[in-house]
Amino acid sequence: MAYLVDTGILLRFTNTQDPQHPAVRLDVEALVDRREELYVTPQNAGEYWNVSTRPISENGLGLPSASVTALLEQTLEPLCTVLVERRTLYSELKRLTAKYSVVGKQVHDARLVAMLLVWRIENVLTLNERDFRRYEPEGISIASPGSITRARASKTLSMSRL
Repeated sequence: MAYLVDTGILLRFTNTQDPQHPAVRLDVEALVDRREELYVTPQNAGEYWNVSTRPISENGLGLPSASVTALLEQTLEPLCTVLVERRTLYSELKRLTAKYSVVGKQVHDARLVAMLLVWRIENVLTLNERDFRRYEPEGISIASPGSITRARASKTLSMSRL
């Protein structure tokens, strides 16, 4: 299976000080162990850069550009393939924004869903389950931190009972 990795996951994966880091890291490592395909978009990279370099006083991480470049190149790019934007992205985004009455900041998630649909990726790993729920009728599945490792633990437990 393939997963689009949302920006919040990327931020918590690289920020070892974040309280959600352990759960996020376990899930990402579980997906890698299962040889699942992990993807990000240029939008994710831009959002990651925005939050990572934004001052701490403005709800960012306050990292210098060189550190963010290193995190992208040494940590995230080896794990995730960056999707290119296809011509059909615009029409898919337009369809989604009209169908789901998307307004304001919600367009960022709609754009990610458009990428999922254009690339035929069924899963998104995100901290914002609520924001993606409206798009489930489009055929996407939502995973959140802990859900991957819980599912694996449940499967292991049920297999051990056989």
